[in-house]
Amino acid sequence: MEHNEKKTAPMFPAPGCLKKSWLYRLMPVVLGTVLLAIVFNLAVPMTALAASDSLEITGDGVTAPVTFTREELEGMEQHQYLYSSINTWPTKKWYVGKGVKLWDLLLKAGIKEEEATLLRFTAVDGFTVTMTCKELFGDKRYLFPEFKRSGEDEDGHVPGSPANKVEVEPIIALLTVEGSDNPKYMNTLNSLQLMLGQRAVTEQTGNLFVKYLHKIEVLTEEPQQWDAPQANPASGTVPRGSMVTLSNLNSDDDKIYYTTDGSIPTLDSPMYNWIASRWWSARADVLGTINHPIGPINQDTTIRAVTIGPGKLDSPVVAFHYRVEDGEIAEHGPGQLEGKPVTILLTVGEIEASVDDKPFTLDAAPYLKPQVGRTLVPIRFISEAFQADVAWDPEASQISIGLGNQEIILTIGSSQVRINGSLQTIDCPPELHPSGRTFVPLRFISEILGAQDVSYDATRGQIIIIR
Repeated sequence: MEHNEKKTAPMFPAPGCLKKSWLYRLMPVVLGTVLLAIVFNLAVPMTALAASDSLEITGDGVTAPVTFTREELEGMEQHQYLYSSINTWPTKKWYVGKGVKLWDLLLKAGIKEEEATLLRFTAVDGFTVTMTCKELFGDKRYLFPEFKRSGEDEDGHVPGSPANKVEVEPIIALLTVEGSDNPKYMNTLNSLQLMLGQRAVTEQTGNLFVKYLHKIEVLTEEPQQWDAPQANPASGTVPRGSMVTLSNLNSDDDKIYYTTDGSIPTLDSPMYNWIASRWWSARADVLGTINHPIGPINQDTTIRAVTIGPGKLDSPVVAFHYRVEDGEIAEHGPGQLEGKPVTILLTVGEIEASVDDKPFTLDAAPYLKPQVGRTLVPIRFISEAFQADVAWDPEASQISIGLGNQEIILTIGSSQVRINGSLQTIDCPPELHPSGRTFVPLRFISEILGAQDVSYDATRGQIIIIR
C-alpha cells in the first residue's frame, strides 16, 4: 500500500510543504546574517578601544582649544620615562612610556596658568579621572627605583625605600608597557595613555594611568575638599589595649594618612586604608590585617589624620585624643562570658554595644533591611558573645560558626544556610558591609545559637538579646 501511495504522489509539493522548503532554504541565510551581526558588534568595541588616534584639549581653562592627531603628536618632541606605581589592590608595578610632556600640550592649547585648577581626563570608553593642577604640576613627582625593595610585587602595602628617587614629569604616552621596566616591550595597545610619577613611595597612582585617552578638559572651578577622617572609638577615655579604626566617606582612592607622634600627617606618613573599598569583598580574607586598626592603645595617645586623594583638596587635619583608663587591658571581643544569663545590647545605627553593661565598640552599626523587615547585625560580635568560633573562607565567600556540636555555614548573598549538614532557607541572605564585616539577620543568628530571648525596642532602636 505504501508503495502505491508513493507512485500516486502529486508532482508538485503541497502548499504546506512548499512553505517548509523555502524556510529550510532561507535558514542558512538567516543564521549567517545573525552570526555576522554578532561578530560585527563584538568587533566594533574592540576596534574602538584598540588605541586613541587623537587628543582633544578643551575647557574654560584654555584660550585655544585644539585637537591633535596621532601623527601630530608623533611629530612633537618625545620624552621617555620609567615610572614606579602602586594600584589600589595594592600591587607594585613598573611602567615605561614614551610621548609628549603634558605641560607642553597644555601650553599649545593656551592654558590659563593663573586660573586653571582642575584637569579631567576622559578615555574613549567614558572612564574619567580628575586631578588638580597643583598635584600634577605644583607637587614634584618621582620615580622610586627601590620601591620594590620590601616584599613582593603583590605586597603593595609594604613600604619600599624612597632612596635614589628621580624626578619625572607627566606625559601623554604614544608607546607604553605595563608591568615591565624594559622599554623594548613598549607598544601602542593602551595609547594614548596618561602616565605620571609618585609624590611619595607609597602613593597609589595606578588608577590614574588613563588608557585610550582622547580628551583633556582644563577647568577653572574651585576644587572640592575631601572629607576628614573619623575615628572609632571617638576621642575620650578608653580601656587599656583599645584598638582604633579610621574611616572616611569612600575609603577608596581617598587615602587616610595618620601619625601617633604628634606630627602633622602627610603623604609620607603611614597609610591606613591600603586596600580600596572597591576590593573589600575580593580581599576580605586579608582586609583586617592590611587595613588594620591602630593600637593597642596602652598609654595616652593622640592620633592625627588627613584624607589625601586625586582631584580634590586635602581634608582638614583632625586629631583624636585618647586617655587610657586604669584597669586591666581591654578584651577585643565579648567571648569570655559563660555560666549565667548574659544581656547583649545593640542599637540600630550606633556602633556602641554592650555585653552585661561592659562597653564594646563595633566596626559598623546594626541596620534595618526594610525590603524584608529584618535587622542585620555583625556576625562576629554576636557569635563571640555566644562563645562561638567564627571562620571565613574567602574563596567560597562563606562564614562558618561552631558552637559545641553545632556547625552553621552561611554564604554571602545566598539564602541557603547549612546547619549540621542540613539545608535551610532564610529570607535575608548575609551581606558584606563596606567596613569589611559580615552582617546577618538578627533573629536567625541569635536563635540558632540558642538565645533565651530576642527583643527589639522600635522606639529607641534597641536590640536586646538574652543568652
